Amino acid sequence: MTKAVAICGLALLGAWAALAAEPWTLERALRQALADNPDARLAQHRLAAAQAGLDQANAAFWPRLQFQSSYAGSDNPMQAFGSILNQRAYNYGSPPDFNDLPAVDNLNVRGLATVPLYAGGRTTAARHAARAHTDAARQDEAALRNALGFEVTRAFHTVLKTRQFVRAARAAREALENSLAVARRRHDSGTLLKSGVLDLEVRLAQAREDLVRARNAEALATRALRALLGVEPEDPDEFEVADTAPALEAPDAGDFSGRPELAASRHRERAAAEQVREARSGYLPRISAFGSLDYDHGWKFNHGGGSWTAGALLQWDLWDGQLTRAKVREASAQLEAARAEQRKLRLALDLETAQARLDLQAAAERRAVTEHAVAQAQESATLTRARFEQELALPRDLMDAETALITARVRRAEAEADWQIAIGALRKALGLPQLNFETPAK
Repeated sequence: MTKAVAICGLALLGAWAALAAEPWTLERALRQALADNPDARLAQHRLAAAQAGLDQANAAFWPRLQFQSSYAGSDNPMQAFGSILNQRAYNYGSPPDFNDLPAVDNLNVRGLATVPLYAGGRTTAARHAARAHTDAARQDEAALRNALGFEVTRAFHTVLKTRQFVRAARAAREALENSLAVARRRHDSGTLLKSGVLDLEVRLAQAREDLVRARNAEALATRALRALLGVEPEDPDEFEVADTAPALEAPDAGDFSGRPELAASRHRERAAAEQVREARSGYLPRISAFGSLDYDHGWKFNHGGGSWTAGALLQWDLWDGQLTRAKVREASAQLEAARAEQRKLRLALDLETAQARLDLQAAAERRAVTEHAVAQAQESATLTRARFEQELALPRDLMDAETALITARVRRAEAEADWQIAIGALRKALGLPQLNFETPAK
C-alpha cells in the first residue's frame, strides 16, 4: 500500500514538473491571465458585489420576520400597570391603588411580521436598477477580458520581437567576429592598414553592446508578460515563452456594436432611469401590513400571558423640506450624465476602430517592405564579405553592409510583431476574442 502511494506521488510530481517546464504558448498565457490576473479577479468580485446588491433589492419584496425579547423592571404607574395586564395578573376583586403600584418586572418575548404592500414603485424601481447594475458589471467583466486578451497578445508578441532582436544582434556579432579574423590576417599579410582592424574592433564592441541591450529588452518583456499573467515573483518555476504564436485572423468586416463597454453603458443608462423613478416614488404614499405575537411574564406575581396585534400602516410624506424634489433632480442629472457618457464612449470606440484598421493596413505594408529589404541586405552583406575576403572591399564597406543587415532584420521583426499586434487591436476594437477558444462577450 505504501509503495503504491509513493508511486502515485512520484507520478503526480512528474506530471506537475512536466507542466511547469512546458513553454508558455499564447493560448496558455491567455487562459492563465483570464484566471489569475488581478484585474480579472477584481472584475469577478465586482460582479459578485453587484449580484449581492440585486439580492438585497429583491429582499424588499419579502415579508420581514423578527424576534424580539426584553426584560425590564419599573414602578412607573403606566408601565407597571400595563405589565400587570399583559401578564394577565390583574385581580378584579381588589382594585389596586394606581398612585402606589408596586415595582413590577416583565419578560417580553415577541414575534413580529411586516409585509410591504405598496411603496409608490420604489422597490420595483430599485430592483430594476440593481438588475441593470448587475448586467453592467457582467459586461464590465467581459470588457476587461477583451482588453486583457489584447494586452497578453501584445506582451507575448513583444517577447517574440525582442527575441528576434537578440538573434539579429548575435548574428551581427558573429559576422563581425569572422570579418575581424579576416581583417587581422590581411593586416598580418600587409594588405590592410591597422586602422581598418581598429574600425572593425570598435564596431564589434558596439555589436556586443547591442546584444546586451537586446537581451535586457527580452528579459524585461518576459518579466512584463509574467506579471500580466499573475505569476508571482517568488514562483520558482521556470518561465519559458514558446518561440512561435498562432497567427491571428484579421476580421474582414464588422463594427464596434458588439463591444461589452457599449452594452455596459446602456445598462447604466437603464439603471439611472430606474433611479429617477425610485426618487419620484417619494411623492407617493407607502402602505404596509404588520402583525405580532407577544408573551409577557413577571416573577413579582409569577404570572404570564400572551397577546397579538395586527393592522395596516399608511405613510405619506406631505412635506419633507423638498428632499424628494432634490433627489429627483439629482437622479435626473445622473441620467443625463449617463447618456452623455454613452455618446462619448461611442465616439471613442469609433475612433479606436478606425485607428485599428489604419494601423493594420500600415503594418501589413511595412511587413511586405521589410521582408524585401532583408533579402536585399542579406545579399549585399554576403557579397561584401566575399569581396572583403578577396581584398576588394574596405572595412568601412563591410561595416556599412553589416549595419544595414542588422537594421533590416530589426525592422522586419518589428513589422512582423506589429502586424500581429495590429490584428489583435482590431479584434479587440470589434469585441472579438484573440483566439477561437475564447468566448466573445454577449
